[in-house]
Amino acid sequence: MILTEQRKNTLAVKRIEQVLDSGSFMEIGENVKARLTDFYTPEEALESDGVITGYGTVHGKPVYIFCQDGEVMGGSFGEMHGQKITNLYRLAMRAKAPMIGILDCRGFRIEEGLDGLDKFAELYAMQAKAQKKILQIMAVVGRCGGGMSIAANMADFVFVEKEKGNLFVNSRNTIDRSFDEIIDQADYTDAKMSCEDILKSVRTLIDLLPSHTGAQPLQQSCSDDLNRLCPDIAAMRGDGSALLKEMSDDHFFFETRRDSGEDMTTGFILLDGMVVGGIANNHRRGGSSRMTAEGFDKAASFIELCDKFSIPVLTITDTEGFDTSDEQEIYLPEAAGRLIQALTSAEVPKINLISGEIYGSAYSLMNSKGLGADYVFMWDCADVNLINPKQAAEILYPKSETSFIERKADEYEASHCSAEALARHGYVDKVIHPEESRKYVVGALETFADMY
Repeated sequence: MILTEQRKNTLAVKRIEQVLDSGSFMEIGENVKARLTDFYTPEEALESDGVITGYGTVHGKPVYIFCQDGEVMGGSFGEMHGQKITNLYRLAMRAKAPMIGILDCRGFRIEEGLDGLDKFAELYAMQAKAQKKILQIMAVVGRCGGGMSIAANMADFVFVEKEKGNLFVNSRNTIDRSFDEIIDQADYTDAKMSCEDILKSVRTLIDLLPSHTGAQPLQQSCSDDLNRLCPDIAAMRGDGSALLKEMSDDHFFFETRRDSGEDMTTGFILLDGMVVGGIANNHRRGGSSRMTAEGFDKAASFIELCDKFSIPVLTITDTEGFDTSDEQEIYLPEAAGRLIQALTSAEVPKINLISGEIYGSAYSLMNSKGLGADYVFMWDCADVNLINPKQAAEILYPKSETSFIERKADEYEASHCSAEALARHGYVDKVIHPEESRKYVVGALETFADMY
């Protein structure tokens, strides 16, 4: 059915059309209405039941899309509302096309009781199946609470509009007010940004990523020099986003979860036209050069996403080890374990670039050879320390004279801490000058060409 002029002017339809290619939207289920109940008997039930559903294209790629319509029953989630969304999921999985959701929901429709709750359960079940099959992106442009917030967080990407977007499980008036702070879920999504920027980001992701898990990663044309040197890259050490951007084709970088886990930077870059998942230790923005449970969790989630869509992984390693605060003592081991599991389970190509210092077991779990990295490169100015060389000498040679300790510390550093030392032991494939980073990583990636 072609959209009428009246329906074209609704905010929900306008939001959909901002995401899709011009003129490509086809609405389905527009005549669906809420069933009348003992507690819902209006003179006239409005069509669409608070959610616009349909399909269209983004950069020519087929997608399915829904947008909750706050102008109809506040966009509240009810039986037929939920049925429209779950039906759209079935179609998306059959078509192996991405699902895009634009969320603006005033909550659960209590007039419909158990029928609405059952549809929530069906939606969760459909999303769980979709997680293994298709790309899911959610944009929260208004209120998104209760059960709908769980649906939002089951997607691969979640964006929240910075002015009006509100993502929460429990409303603030139901939370114990003795808490000094109430966690803002939006801080743990991919980003808080303007509605316009969200819609642009959704289009970028659809263009970058495979539509479904069985598809091959997209290969774009590359006009950048594959052997381009990066003369200023050494000065960017510690700035994860800057390093990834500098190495990428035409300096492209799409950052994910930028407001959480600031000790880790994650996002997509392009190398010889291929999408690559980049993960870098980051201590320019957050100020700390130590890793946290939140950073580990962020990196692990991103690696799992890359592996699901057959996207190679590049890690850039530069850290002084683990954060030593009390709360990290509780949560860090489990989060680190999740990162280890993600790296060892991932079947995609894995490349590690050691760009700075790395201490202790942090070396082992940051995509090292022992953990399964296919290639490891290391800057000639970087080093690895199991322990401070002087401390090592003092432990190994207690009660020795200072001059002897200093000499042994130098020997320990030369044999165990330098880039050349790791290369001698086979833990680094090549020691490189920082400015050569791009060409070596691109070359390593090209050895996996037959995988795709």
